This record gives sequence, structure tokens and C-alpha cells, in this order.
Amino acid sequence: MTQWALVHYSDIWRNMELINIDGVEIPFDNSWDSIAIALSGGADSALLAYLLCKIITERNLDIHVNCISHIRMWKSRPWQQNDSLRVYQYLLEKFDIHITRHTNFIAPDIEYGNIGPTIKDEYGKSVSGDNIQQRSFSEYICYHNNVKCFYNAVTRNPPVYLEGAMHERDIVKNDNNKHMELMTHMGVIASHPLRFTDKSWVLKQYRKNNIMDLFEKTRSCEGEFEGLDYRTYKPDQYVPTCGKCFWCLEREWSIEQSK
Repeated sequence: MTQWALVHYSDIWRNMELINIDGVEIPFDNSWDSIAIALSGGADSALLAYLLCKIITERNLDIHVNCISHIRMWKSRPWQQNDSLRVYQYLLEKFDIHITRHTNFIAPDIEYGNIGPTIKDEYGKSVSGDNIQQRSFSEYICYHNNVKCFYNAVTRNPPVYLEGAMHERDIVKNDNNKHMELMTHMGVIASHPLRFTDKSWVLKQYRKNNIMDLFEKTRSCEGEFEGLDYRTYKPDQYVPTCGKCFWCLEREWSIEQSK
């Protein structure tokens, strides 16, 4: 059995615990009957999904896990929809609990890379169309599945310069932004437990839990390849990595840091 370090969480959610895993606190409540997680097929979301399923299994709880995935860039990177599917199938084989996958299609025309943050959302924030679709679909799934907590595994940038890093991920926790880890959003509790944690912690957890086989099923690369698109790609065929995009650089950095 994993030895979870528990801390009682007060204020708004008085029955919630913060499960401390090597310095990262994951909010949890044994009384929940349904949770959700954004599952992209990348290493961060796959690990968080694994840890949540492990907690549920070790505590013998009846909690429904809803994995929310988005089909994106279907013409230029059609393999991406299979990345999250591989992780989902791994979880189904590993854990004897109720896990459901929900998929949402996002038109390439409204992706950030094509139109930028040109739309105002309901909160008055400038976003791209894919931001709105992801949030709206997640809210829909949470509402119709009685979800109590929605988890997102976004991490902060590594503490070194890597070309292509998104500046909004260069963030250090302080009294003014700590709410970004845990808040109410979309009518549920929204948890970003890795918001101030870089990917080296993620890789160390893969090694510590002896699940590098799961890590190998994940993909980080956002590169596109000449001659390989929706017309030529066959499901589960080998797809190379570019080794140049930020996501490839971050992945390699985290592997080195975890050794």
C-alpha cells in the first residue's frame, strides 16, 4: 500500500483532504461519487489519472472517473486522438474501477495557432475557439455526470530556458495566485495540483511507481511531418518525434532530471 500523507483541508470544502505526494497536494474526498480529468495523452495528464485511479483503488471507493479528451488537428496530426485512447486503455486494464472516456471534436480553424485569442468568453477573457470548446465540453460532461471535482494536469515551465515555452507557464506560487491550484469553476471544484510543479516531478513519479510502460504510451511532440497526415496515417503506425518543439525539449529535460 502507498503511504499517502494526509492533511485536512478547511475553509470552503471542509470534508476534503489534501493528499501530499512528494510535495504535491492532490485534493480528494472519499464521499465523492464522480470526478473528471482532462486526459490529453501526454505524460502529465496520464500520470495524474493514474494516481487518482490508484487512490480510488487502494481506498476501495466507488468513484466514477470521467476522462475528457479532445480530438484536435485531425488533418495535420491525426495520430493525436489515439494518444489519449492508449492511456485510457491502459487505465482500464490496470484498474478495476468505473472509468469512462468522453471525446470532443475541435475544428482546426478555431485552434489558437490559427486564430489566436480573438474571442471573448463568458468571463470577458480573450481566448481562442478551442479554449471555449474545451471548457464548454468539460462543463457539459461535469454537469451530466454529477462530477464533484475536475482535475487538470497542466504543469509549470522548467526552470531553464527552452525555446517555445509559453510565458504564462512561467509562474511561481504566491499569496496572490495560489488559488489557481484549487477553485470553484464550471459549477464544480477545479483542481490544478501540478500548476506550480515542473515535469521533473512527473517523471520521478513514473519511476517511483514503476510505470514507465505507461510513460512510453504517452506523447508530447507537437511537430508535423511532410507526407504524414490524415490521408496517409494509419491508426497505431509509428510516428516520429521532431525533437525540436518545446514539448519534445521539455520531455527530454524531464527525463534527464529524473535519472
